[in-house]
Amino acid sequence: MGSSKKTVQEGHTNGGIANAAYKQGEGEGEEVTKAESETSKGKRERRTEDSEGRIYREHKPWAEEVREEKREEKEEEKEEELPDGGWGWVVTFGCVIIAIAINFAGPCFGILFSGFLLDLGTSSTNVAWIFNLRSFIGNFSALFLDPLVAELGWRKVGVVSSLLMSLGFAASSFANSALFLLWSYSLLTGIGCGWLMGIIFSMIPHYFKRRLGIANALMHGGICVGQMAGPPMITYLQEQYGFSGSTLIISAILLNGCVGAGVLHPVEWHMKTKKEKTNDKKETKKQDMNSDAETRVCATIVRVFATIFSNLKLLKSPRVLIITVASALNMTSYLNFLMFAPFLLQTSGYSLEETSWCMSVSGFCMLVSRLVVSSLTDLPSLSKRGCYMAGTATVFVTTIAFTFVQGLTWASIVIGLWATGVGAFMSLHNLIMLEYVGLDKLVPTLGICGIFSGLSSVIIGPLIGLVRDVSQSYAVSMWALSACFAAALVMWIFMPTAVSYDRRREERQREEERQREEERQRESPS
Repeated sequence: MGSSKKTVQEGHTNGGIANAAYKQGEGEGEEVTKAESETSKGKRERRTEDSEGRIYREHKPWAEEVREEKREEKEEEKEEELPDGGWGWVVTFGCVIIAIAINFAGPCFGILFSGFLLDLGTSSTNVAWIFNLRSFIGNFSALFLDPLVAELGWRKVGVVSSLLMSLGFAASSFANSALFLLWSYSLLTGIGCGWLMGIIFSMIPHYFKRRLGIANALMHGGICVGQMAGPPMITYLQEQYGFSGSTLIISAILLNGCVGAGVLHPVEWHMKTKKEKTNDKKETKKQDMNSDAETRVCATIVRVFATIFSNLKLLKSPRVLIITVASALNMTSYLNFLMFAPFLLQTSGYSLEETSWCMSVSGFCMLVSRLVVSSLTDLPSLSKRGCYMAGTATVFVTTIAFTFVQGLTWASIVIGLWATGVGAFMSLHNLIMLEYVGLDKLVPTLGICGIFSGLSSVIIGPLIGLVRDVSQSYAVSMWALSACFAAALVMWIFMPTAVSYDRRREERQREEERQREEERQRESPS
């Protein structure tokens, strides 16, 4: 066809997975334009992928070509309609506000509750259960995000989530035992944070294409601002108002998440062109308006669970398994490090102010890393997989090194390097999913990732706490966390093999579909 390399983002769905990859022809030099692809519609072609997920064109049956051309035309129209700016920047600002709020609730757990739990004499195992049960509930709740957004919309889900998060902290201010925090912090805050995290990771790609890296970097900047501002602000509030007063003030601050959620308009409201109106899943909800309330509720519940079961078919893909399991290991280990680091520093003789300084350093380094790496993803030559693996390797090494350093300066340097690695792989969390599974499957993949993250939270987290109680050493528990980072790194080494397997499976499915189509044509009357 005389075409050459061009980065594309396609909803190529076969075998329950959409592939976002790269397309390369057999020619040299020139960029494939839409006009060129239109003049080539008469050729019978088929797309296959190489070991890195790049897509090649090959000859294919006429019936399959017609179906694929229609699908590609629809996707091209949708891509042309993306605002790629405009209200998208307002949505990005709303996601930044939500990201700041989320990081007052999660990574600041050690700063907020360490004094309270140490005064109660709570064991490390019970502390780990409180934190990781919240992570489990938050991650598992992400499985319901896709159907809930389809039924209620982004804004309603975002506002309700922010209210739940704030309510959880308000209730925690009256806690008198570690058991009470299992309800107020783990349950209420977990559900709210889980839905909000899924929203900010999946909302921005709906508005951007060319500037996706920059918008994503701004959102990750909000995450890091929360991690930097959270520890010193919480320390100051606790010094001034005590545990209960400071926690109640934080619950009020978290209500700003409702403001951020209020600007999350459906992308259809801000399309540049409207050649085609996309089928909004919310239309199915409107069809039930004439029926009674009970019937509508039952129908909604059925649709929610039907969508969930349909999304679980993505588990058939090895590449989805690698993405989600490795991400779960990284996420759980990263959050548990943030939880245990303040305990390790304080038991090593550092004051609360010095501990807060180290955590703020990690937040600043994570901010710089996320902004730089996410912005660079707009460059077509950047390997997202390579950056993700480099970040994971850095975190693996520095987690071990953190247990051997002496002095506040070296502790700050090592935790800064650790945060740089975390920022690298976290900034690619949603973008690498987008590259390998496509926009249509992004939210379902985040839901599946939530399942594995939730399971790893209640398995790995308490296990790390048990290791600390048995060994009486936070260093040993940190070494156990480093093993999880190493396992995630090894899994990503096998991604080309997983892509190759998915490619062969999809080719078999296309061949079977072609044979069925030919049989139907032979059986149909001439």
